[in-house]
Amino acid sequence: MTRSDAAGARTQDWIDGVVLCALVAAGSRAVDTNRDRINALNVFPVPDGDTGTNMSLTLKTIVEETTVRPELHVGEVAQRMARAALLAARGNSGLISAQLFRGLADAAAGRERISPSEFAAGMHAGARAAYDSVPDPREGTMLTVMRVTAEAASAAAESGGDIAAVLEAASVAAIEAVAFTPTQLDVLRDAGVVDSGGYGLSVFLSGALEQAQGRGNGASEFLPPSPIGVEGGGLRMAGVRSGFVEAAQDTVYGYCTVFVIEGEGLEVVEIRDRTTEFGESAVVAGDSALVKIHVHPLDPGPVISYGAGLGTLSGITILNMDEQTADWAAGQRQDAAPAVEWLETAIVAVCVGPGIKAAFVQAGMGACIPVAGGDTMNPSVRDLLDAVEAAPSDQILLLPNNKNILAAALQVPQLSDKAVRVVSTTSIPAGIAAAFAFSTSTDLEANVAAMSAAAEGVRSGSVTRAVRDAGVSGQKVLEGEFMALLDGALVATAGDPLTALVEMVRSVVPHPELITIYSGADVRKADVQKALEAARRAAGTAEVELVPGGQPHYDFLVAFE
Repeated sequence: MTRSDAAGARTQDWIDGVVLCALVAAGSRAVDTNRDRINALNVFPVPDGDTGTNMSLTLKTIVEETTVRPELHVGEVAQRMARAALLAARGNSGLISAQLFRGLADAAAGRERISPSEFAAGMHAGARAAYDSVPDPREGTMLTVMRVTAEAASAAAESGGDIAAVLEAASVAAIEAVAFTPTQLDVLRDAGVVDSGGYGLSVFLSGALEQAQGRGNGASEFLPPSPIGVEGGGLRMAGVRSGFVEAAQDTVYGYCTVFVIEGEGLEVVEIRDRTTEFGESAVVAGDSALVKIHVHPLDPGPVISYGAGLGTLSGITILNMDEQTADWAAGQRQDAAPAVEWLETAIVAVCVGPGIKAAFVQAGMGACIPVAGGDTMNPSVRDLLDAVEAAPSDQILLLPNNKNILAAALQVPQLSDKAVRVVSTTSIPAGIAAAFAFSTSTDLEANVAAMSAAAEGVRSGSVTRAVRDAGVSGQKVLEGEFMALLDGALVATAGDPLTALVEMVRSVVPHPELITIYSGADVRKADVQKALEAARRAAGTAEVELVPGGQPHYDFLVAFE
């Protein structure tokens, strides 16, 4: 994907048909791997538990269509993908997903290859087509996530990013947008979950990103972010509130009806407006020769008759959503987590990344409850208070783990009837050290003292890439450079994260006895091992450990003890 000019300088990457097929195949594998998780969160527009299945089957058909006759010409590949997506689209999520491929096809029309900027433009066109396909677009849904990711992709492309950088920006933006969906759609807040379609899109992009970065083929587990703005939102990675599950079965949803009309001179806008008269959740897309309809009528007969009057029908699918909802509810009950044991004292820790969360849970000996948050995703006072109130204890130790979250955390004790103490941790390494100092046999105030002392005994380092030219600690840092920060101060810059990490380790040796490195979500597996070996060489007699943290934005977080 990367090319060089005659002088050997790196030029902007290009996407041909083979590359596009590989990215889509990886995204398809990711959705299939996480299909059950996506289904479990499916509460809007109907709690029928099929969003992940519909997206997976739609994507598999696209992959099958393009692998039968592989093409280098990206315009031809994208057109075949768009047609396959429209014809194969299942359900609301499948048909909306298909609009992404329509946008890419428009951007790639007649082109042998496209640039990252044109790829991002295709994402924009797909988002617009998705909004246009729905008569009553709702924010807090898959539509919102499509729009936000397209904006992030365009910004990355405008900054000169290659396809991996564009997909990385889109993937990070998608995850953040998904976490905020309950703040935009009441039904999600009531159910206590994020939007399933938006989550599915974030999974697709994460899988494609793995492929673009050479870290895998997309068949990885990508957990949904904790819902923001939901009472107790940080407690569960998935799972719908029991009250919502029971109430869902008291509603009559009718039939999910999907079919294709083939004809001449079809008026898509007119058909879309007319379809809304037959039922809920209408999605209509296509062109003058082929239109696909998705709608939820109580009686599928009239809309089928209407379509038959316009042209030849095919791909007719009618599913009883009330039966699907009953099956979904039964699955929710079966998968429901057992009651949480009441604790003498609980820890609520703000963090992000599966490995980081696991580290907090292990350090807190089962008493630590992670709450999603960090840079670019700061939980509000309300979010922190909700997590505290939902924690299974009347005594809470709150770890903000970020200087930008500390002020909000300090507001919580006076708003809760529980005994809440804030341990003023301003970094993830300090927070983990504090959690390790926690004792179940010690009273609240003694724990505060011990945990505060442990946090103060840690120096916190991080390696991240500069997103713009800036002055940091009195030094000039250029966009794209990797910065090594120690307790917030710049100690080194480098062209790659491994060099920055090594320079930071050298700056503190020989003082620490233990160095713990947490690798980020976007660090390749091969580079993780290289980082460990390089850090050990630079650390002298200090012991070095490496933990896959999975955190975004930071290639490495480092604790020096």
